[in-house]
Amino acid sequence: MKHVEKILVTSLKGGVGKSTVSAALAAAFAGMGSRVLLCDLDFRSRSLELMIGAADRTVFNLCDYMTGDVDAGSVFVTIPVRAGLLLFCPAPDEEAFGENGDANLEDIPSAITDLSKAVEADVVVLDTGAESVTPGLLCRDFAETVLIVSEQSRTSIRAAEITAGKLTKINENLDVRLVINDFDVKLANRKARAGLLEMIDDAAIRCVGVIPHDDSIPLIGDSGILPTFGPVAAAAENTAKRIKGETVPLFKKVGNLRRKIRF
Repeated sequence: MKHVEKILVTSLKGGVGKSTVSAALAAAFAGMGSRVLLCDLDFRSRSLELMIGAADRTVFNLCDYMTGDVDAGSVFVTIPVRAGLLLFCPAPDEEAFGENGDANLEDIPSAITDLSKAVEADVVVLDTGAESVTPGLLCRDFAETVLIVSEQSRTSIRAAEITAGKLTKINENLDVRLVINDFDVKLANRKARAGLLEMIDDAAIRCVGVIPHDDSIPLIGDSGILPTFGPVAAAAENTAKRIKGETVPLFKKVGNLRRKIRF
């Protein structure tokens, strides 16, 4: 049986770029030749389909599959990438779950497991919202690698630390890593925002990737274009390779970012 990378992207804090990291990471794995399943599990604020240009092709969602209304093949939207295969599973509204909903949150891990087998995925990337229930369920029964996303604010770093603590209590065998997103070197060097080593030290989580600040990313996301080029894509590829166990510098091919950072 082949090994499947089961990656949960999360944080208890909203607005830190979990969806951006999820999309870039999924594109990076696919660009490296993997069969990738990207699932939007942010039921309160589903936006991933807009960011990757899949909104006008989305018909069914995870809940439709969980309730047996459609088969696995009907749920996925294929996203064009070079080399590999990227399949996207849209999220339902949060009303789909609960007392008045059609699906049960507890069944999400088994549904994701079935979907990943159906497409013979090499990598599964799960984008979650700023809540603890769904990530907790997935950490207990599915995910093996957890990427906690933080940007440079103090509240974001604290949220990363708290998130790691809560999830490792659920499953102490998780491989928990920090992904620093939207890292602005100029602000860090001026001490206006937290620096790289300061963030890693305060969050107390091993860092697996640093996604640099890029003014074009919001525009790219609004246009529904995957970040497959530029420094963000290079940083995502570095992160993907490090997750797979390769020894890759954090800032390989990310411009001259390494030389700009003052440690």
